[in-house]
Amino acid sequence: MFNIIKKNIVIIGGGYSGISLVEKISNNKDFEVTLINKNLYHLHQTDIHKYISGQCELEDISFNLEIYCKNIKINFIEAFVEDIEFKSKRVILNNNKNIKYDYLVIATGSASFFPKQIKNIQEYAADIKELNMLKEQRAKFLELLDSKEQGKNIAIIGGGLSGVEIALEFANVIKKRALSNKDCQISLIEQFPNVLPNMNSFLVNQTKKACDKLNIKRYHGAFVNEVKDKKIYLSDSTEIPFDMVLFLIGVSSEKLSNDESAQTNIKNQFVVDEYLRLANHEEVFVMGDVAETKDKNGNYVLPTAQIAKLHANIVAENLLNSIEGNLLIKNKSQTKGVMVDLANKNTVGIVLGIKVKGFIAYFLKRYISKRHTKIFNY
Repeated sequence: MFNIIKKNIVIIGGGYSGISLVEKISNNKDFEVTLINKNLYHLHQTDIHKYISGQCELEDISFNLEIYCKNIKINFIEAFVEDIEFKSKRVILNNNKNIKYDYLVIATGSASFFPKQIKNIQEYAADIKELNMLKEQRAKFLELLDSKEQGKNIAIIGGGLSGVEIALEFANVIKKRALSNKDCQISLIEQFPNVLPNMNSFLVNQTKKACDKLNIKRYHGAFVNEVKDKKIYLSDSTEIPFDMVLFLIGVSSEKLSNDESAQTNIKNQFVVDEYLRLANHEEVFVMGDVAETKDKNGNYVLPTAQIAKLHANIVAENLLNSIEGNLLIKNKSQTKGVMVDLANKNTVGIVLGIKVKGFIAYFLKRYISKRHTKIFNY
């Protein structure tokens, strides 16, 4: 009997793409799989708006990766990646350990982006993609509502998907508590002419109606210059007061390697080929938010949980194809739809070109969410 030498597959990142890949390859007896993540949890980011507004609990959005990996019999390491040495095929960790790999998959996702040109932004930079900061901002919101003071203001800067969903959940909780906008006003600031920039007009119009119905003040056409003394100063001289502020204006990726052979863009995304391999490194795959990918028309693909999971499908097949010497499959991932929670069990979306709204859309979004989280039913 010959002992089969297993291939060391190292996955960096326990987000949507990383976990989806683990699910697909963990049963392969020819692989020795190791998952590296900077903390112990997987955060279900598509339901952050439910948690931060007090509509669900921590166990609904946060899942222990160490327990998960133990149950499916793969290795788990909680550590920060300090560098990747592609030539020697080593991942350098902050705990003085070096992990060797045969194949590496980079799936580190992204962090909230805080543009330095906004004066004093670092004083208010709360990255709610980090669990501790998310818990802190939830507590701040609920404490603010419990306060007997009138004239409270919550400002959300960024009218994209995360911004509108959180603004609407906040406003709905205020309404449920029989408070008015005189008690607590939600302001949503988006420098483009509408919420959900570049999205379908059906989604935009339904979202605007929901915002107006819940008395959310919307500010458009000006960008934030400065945040100071509980006021936001816009480029058109508008001043917006706040007691709580969230910046949700974009994402960028963390720099992982000093190796100049790995090409990255201004957002620290890795440049990949049509098979999701790192340029110049055929044994390294990159997926999810940290991969710079384009659609069939040459447009950059926006990072979403949906795209991250589709990337995992491709990388799972291409890992096996690479090892067996078969042809690789090309990345042709396309968004199949977008869904926006409008609060109070009301959702709007476009799925496979079909417009959906109301409770049916809400139920569909919850079903998609449960399909993902059920893998953590230990």
